[in-house]
Amino acid sequence: MKFTRVLLLSSLLVCLLALAAPASTPADAIERLVLIDGKMADGWTAVESTLTPTAVEGVPALLFGVKVDWSAGEPDYPIGWPRIEMNVPVGRGDWRQWEQMRLKVYALTDRGPLPRRPLGVNVRTPVRNGWEREAEELPAGQWREFTFDLRDIPERDKVESIGIFISEDAYPDGETLRFYISDLELIRYTKPTLAGSNLLAAVSFADSKALPLAVEMLGVKESASAPVLLRLMAGDRTLAQTEAHVPEGVTQVSLPLPAGLHPGEYTVVVSSGGRERSHPLKLVPSPWEGGVQ
Repeated sequence: MKFTRVLLLSSLLVCLLALAAPASTPADAIERLVLIDGKMADGWTAVESTLTPTAVEGVPALLFGVKVDWSAGEPDYPIGWPRIEMNVPVGRGDWRQWEQMRLKVYALTDRGPLPRRPLGVNVRTPVRNGWEREAEELPAGQWREFTFDLRDIPERDKVESIGIFISEDAYPDGETLRFYISDLELIRYTKPTLAGSNLLAAVSFADSKALPLAVEMLGVKESASAPVLLRLMAGDRTLAQTEAHVPEGVTQVSLPLPAGLHPGEYTVVVSSGGRERSHPLKLVPSPWEGGVQ
């Protein structure tokens, strides 16, 4: 079963989203809506699978258990689509304020390594096929945390359901799978927060006029911007700096470079709101140095 199939819904109306009202974390300026806390399965239903509160390595978790069976499953498919799912209650389907989803999972199998895409998360809205993300590169026997960006969910003010599933055709018939889920939550930042940055070129000519970077900010209000400080460092010395003002999401910015820089190893530092990220930069001799093209 491919990950692009639409999540089939149970018909029962449940109200798990009321189970955990958003709780703020002042130190991180984060609000959370907990969908799974590892201790309760209220509101979740299991299809072609089992769902059991338990613990692994001392951590409370819901066990999403699957016995792969290529001869059973829903009549539309020769191989089934085991999943756990939750319908979103009326009035709780506006997810526009939530920026990210976090999933923490521990997987075990009775045969070999897991496939590259062992597990998927699905959010259904009125748009056909909804939204899906895959928990890629999940090693067996280790806790792994995944963070998914929710801002590209189509019609995310009309969320109908959320599910966690596998595609059985990724596994051999008869395999036993155990996915322990300790956390599934929605997150939003209540103040501008530096979520990521990246050099668009980690190697550049020493006579370059500017250095392009990509900066990702979360928690920035609509039509607003937040300051981000960009610095070029040589050891403890600041050789160049500029302040950019960026909106929510990923924005390309530019750090002007001074004339006379020598080839060598440098560091570019991106900081905002107390968060800081560093990137190594290598400057190499320019073929245009000395007026020779």
